[in-house]
Amino acid sequence: MKIRTALVLACFLLSVLPLGVIVIYSYYASRRALESAYHAEAARLTAQMDRRLGNIRDVLEQRLAEVSALPNLSNADKEKAPVVGNILMTMGDAASLVDSLEIRPIVRKVMAHSKIAIAAPMPHPNARASAAPAPPIVIDIPSAPKIPRFTFSEEQRSKLKQISDIGRELNARRSELTPEQREQLLQQLKNVQAQFEGSMKATQKQFDADLKAALKAREQQADQQREAAEEKAQADAEAAADRAEGAKAAQEETAAVRDEEQLSDQEKQHMKEREKQAALLFGKHFNVPVTQSGAVVGRLQAQVSTEEVIRRVLGAAREDREGTEITFAVDREGNVYTRTSDERRALDALGIPGRIAAGKPVNDIPNWIVVLHRDVDSGLRVGVARPFGEDLEGLRKTAAKNFGYGIALIFVALIGIVPIANHITGDVELVTRGAERIAHGDLTTRLPVQSKNEIGQLATAFNRMAEDLSLQQQRIVEQERAAIEYERKSAELEEARRFQLSMLPKKVPQLDGYDIAVFTHTATEVGGDYYDFHVDHDGVSVTVGDATGHGASAGTMVVVIKALFAGYSGDETPSQFLRDATEKVRRMDLGRMAMALLLARFEGQKVTVASAGMPPAYVHRRHSGAVEEVSLGATPLGTLGDDYRDARVDLAEGDTLLFMSDGFPELMNATGQQLGYAAATDAFAAAAKARDANAVIAALAETARSWHGEQPPNDDVTFVVVRARGADQSSSA
Repeated sequence: MKIRTALVLACFLLSVLPLGVIVIYSYYASRRALESAYHAEAARLTAQMDRRLGNIRDVLEQRLAEVSALPNLSNADKEKAPVVGNILMTMGDAASLVDSLEIRPIVRKVMAHSKIAIAAPMPHPNARASAAPAPPIVIDIPSAPKIPRFTFSEEQRSKLKQISDIGRELNARRSELTPEQREQLLQQLKNVQAQFEGSMKATQKQFDADLKAALKAREQQADQQREAAEEKAQADAEAAADRAEGAKAAQEETAAVRDEEQLSDQEKQHMKEREKQAALLFGKHFNVPVTQSGAVVGRLQAQVSTEEVIRRVLGAAREDREGTEITFAVDREGNVYTRTSDERRALDALGIPGRIAAGKPVNDIPNWIVVLHRDVDSGLRVGVARPFGEDLEGLRKTAAKNFGYGIALIFVALIGIVPIANHITGDVELVTRGAERIAHGDLTTRLPVQSKNEIGQLATAFNRMAEDLSLQQQRIVEQERAAIEYERKSAELEEARRFQLSMLPKKVPQLDGYDIAVFTHTATEVGGDYYDFHVDHDGVSVTVGDATGHGASAGTMVVVIKALFAGYSGDETPSQFLRDATEKVRRMDLGRMAMALLLARFEGQKVTVASAGMPPAYVHRRHSGAVEEVSLGATPLGTLGDDYRDARVDLAEGDTLLFMSDGFPELMNATGQQLGYAAATDAFAAAAKARDANAVIAALAETARSWHGEQPPNDDVTFVVVRARGADQSSSA
């Protein structure tokens, strides 16, 4: 494939692929954002429905508690209008949530010292009449379009509280009060009740007027519905007439008050079903005690209008959201409540009720967002189902449209890329031909620089590369020659190293009176350190030396000293040998070559030591553990000085001597720090406690290795250790 074609194709692919990735990412990111927004909205709606359910429960409990505290509530069957009017005023806008109220008296008794009827589960000692059971009372609450809201004034609430407090005191202290105290409390209760009833009568007039106005509005609404029904179909006329008659009957009488015996079996069954539905919705029965004079005389039970509760909880269907969301509720028994029958059919089509009944998740329905919220008290689950498939289809269409626009723009851009690619490939072909010439060995090839762009810079770099290759070729030839020379010198150094090592003793003398061990580690191929032994019938001579420098010159000096030491006998002292040796080295005229040398002559328990520029010798005393330094300052062999002197050391059994080169105390670690003579002395003091000379050498070598690590030492390191033996040790050896 030509570069021009590859360039155009690469531009096309590098444009299409990012465009496709961006469009797909934008689509899925928008989808996730849309799902998240719909889910948050649905969660907000379910939370609102749950709060509305709790508010309805709280309002009903509060209103029923206030109704149960109304005076003469147990006489509702006798005083219908006043008591029922007080109930409607007290219920306020919560009256539309209740179909009927049922009052179940317990037992009515008349006290001996009063004429007020109270309820008590057990006979009282002062009672004059026996208990007579009363039938339950059912009060139907009218379903007006909008019942006026009634709220107790502060004065009325205060009177109700006084009535409740006096009644509790009468009931709690029934056996403790005297007849006079009881009569006084009863009279006080009667006065407060009279004041409360007077206040309620004044308030009831206005409430009755508002109620009649509401009922009149309901009648007008019924008339309008009747007229519309008559126009639509003759068959609906009778139903409209019935609704009108019901409205008229409701206007004539605020509510129907009946004994339970007056209810039909169908009405009783309907009340039971209402009670069961209310328990499923609210998780409880609205059943509060009715008190009179502080005693419980009955129970007040509300028959809740489940249709109105569901309507308020689920909220009214809005035209602007029709078809966009479905609110529903499911009770503990699996009953499903919706706002309309169409929404119920939509839920059934989605299979949501079946999923809930089977305990399956509802959040995986394609193109739908379903959120459920469970009320803790009742177990009622309220939910919202929102479709978003149409929105996703819009997103897909928009993404496809954007992708098409992008492809069109890319094709337009490709038309302009073709001539640019031709120009670029022409310059590239020029560079290619130059590279071919260099590949055939023509390093004098140079390309013409026709522009300052990247191709021109490439041509300049190409010319520089050709020049560098020419120079590099020359360097390679020179390096090959240097490599041959290096190999030759390396071979010579290796030969010198083997020769220098041959100068060292092949083995350490094994003597009865001394335990001797050695160690050496060279820094280069040919080291400058040297050690040797000379054994005769009178004793043994030990020498340790360090030639200046390394390599072949150091090896030459070692050979000279090796030859001189070979002719040494114990007839002359070590210092005499050093003076004679330095004179001979100077006569050889070896230039700046020199060698530091230490010579020790062992005869029995005495040692004579002379040094020519070597580090001190160290003596470890076995009996005290102390280390003594034998230091003899003098110049190395081959220099101008010859002031050498002897030092005599007496040895005891187990004493250890150390002779070393300066490579040990001057050994450097990785940071460039020297070991030092003090540390070297401490290391010898610790190592001299070993069992024999070889163990001492091993300890010193480990100290050197741990100090400089795995790197090569900066100087040659040599140890010679001699330990004096006793008579028993000598015989055993």
